[in-house]
Amino acid sequence: MEFQSNKRFSEELLNLIANSDPSKELGEKVTSEYKVLKEELELEIKNELEKAKLDHESNLKVIEEERLQGIKKNDDIFNALSDEDKLLKAHIEEHDNAIKGVNIVAKRARIKENNDYDLLEKDIKLKRLFFYNDYSMVLEKATGKGNKLADVVNTMILEKRATLTLRGVLKNKTMWTNMIPLAMLIVAIIVFFVSNSITGYKGDMTDIINNGVFVAVVASGAVYIYSSGSFDMSLGAASLMCATLAGIVWNTTGNLFLSLIVSLGLGAILGIVNAILANVLGLPVMVMTLTMLNILNSIHAVILQTQGNELVIKEGMPAETVVYATYLVVFFLLCWAIFNYTKMGRRNKMIGSNQTAAQFSGISIMKTGIISFAISGIGLGIAGFLFTSYKSGSQFSTGTVLDTIGLNVVIAIVFGGMTTSGGPRSRISCGIIGAFFCIFLDEIFRSLGIADYRFLAKGIVFLVVSLFNMWSTRPKMLAR
Repeated sequence: MEFQSNKRFSEELLNLIANSDPSKELGEKVTSEYKVLKEELELEIKNELEKAKLDHESNLKVIEEERLQGIKKNDDIFNALSDEDKLLKAHIEEHDNAIKGVNIVAKRARIKENNDYDLLEKDIKLKRLFFYNDYSMVLEKATGKGNKLADVVNTMILEKRATLTLRGVLKNKTMWTNMIPLAMLIVAIIVFFVSNSITGYKGDMTDIINNGVFVAVVASGAVYIYSSGSFDMSLGAASLMCATLAGIVWNTTGNLFLSLIVSLGLGAILGIVNAILANVLGLPVMVMTLTMLNILNSIHAVILQTQGNELVIKEGMPAETVVYATYLVVFFLLCWAIFNYTKMGRRNKMIGSNQTAAQFSGISIMKTGIISFAISGIGLGIAGFLFTSYKSGSQFSTGTVLDTIGLNVVIAIVFGGMTTSGGPRSRISCGIIGAFFCIFLDEIFRSLGIADYRFLAKGIVFLVVSLFNMWSTRPKMLAR
């Protein structure tokens, strides 16, 4: 048994574990000794951190003193010149360059010292993680069983505790940039409530949240498409088809589960068909999805004609906002886990960054595309089913929130911080933040009585955010 924390556990306990059968009593002894040793370790870490901080501050003072001495030395050399020489451009430039050189050396020394201090601070704090790993190993030997979930959670917490510092958080430009969409969503919500109080508009928060959920579910799945640099304009028509079929199945069978499965299946099939047309037949994605948009709209119109141009949904489907939000949370977490912790997400980002490089790396563009469109299709199926549930006891035809969901998803994803070309900045959370921003933006314009201008506003927001994303992600030129 090898340990990273210099065998903090007593030799007596380790020998007892090695020569005894696993038992609950041994586990209690290990835990008891761990608590004592943990307190000792915390005191040790505290002392080491204090010493490291004092040494760091002392080193910074030395760097500053050396900088001041260097400036004084160069000033003395310049002041020793005659009055005529001091006026010469060559001597003035030489003095200025010397001072600039001293400042640059000091700046580099400070950067190196700060980096060294950060690494030392991290190494000291990581002792908690190493000791916990030792404790986990010893406890497993003592009891004969381990707790993998607890180990994963505690490891993540201790790693974050070791790596996160206030200075690092404040200097993390990427994190603050990623917070801009969330801040703008909060601003939109505040503006919505302020405008309501001024104009007296009575917007139904339940409807607003539900509509946000519909867009967010579709956007969460669509991130897989957009992250790989692909595109889909048929999302609205496809989700409306799923809703219509789910409603017909519910009206016919009264089986809620079957209605959900049919909606999910249709969404996945439509997504896979799009992927096949784009990746197997090599059709341009824009042309293919616009064609699918018209085809699905035509099929939907024919289906509605058989239903009297309106589909009336029987009562009995779940109509609670909490239920819709639960579907969104579960689907978001599933998409988030797959996107961030499996090869699927990494491959999508690589394809979005450089499709040719991804192909030469052995990534199958066709296979990845089919899976991405299928996951997006599942989101369409969920959104269609939820919309049908929302309309339970009423009717719908066209002109619903699903009709404009394709445009809302594009705006939502871009506003959330992604680029339409995909790549490494792709995040599932972009869809959630952007979706609710789009919905609240619509409501702001309705509350002000200028609802017809909301599409103009969305277009302007789309252009501004797209330009900002393009500017912030473009390759930086090297300094000459």
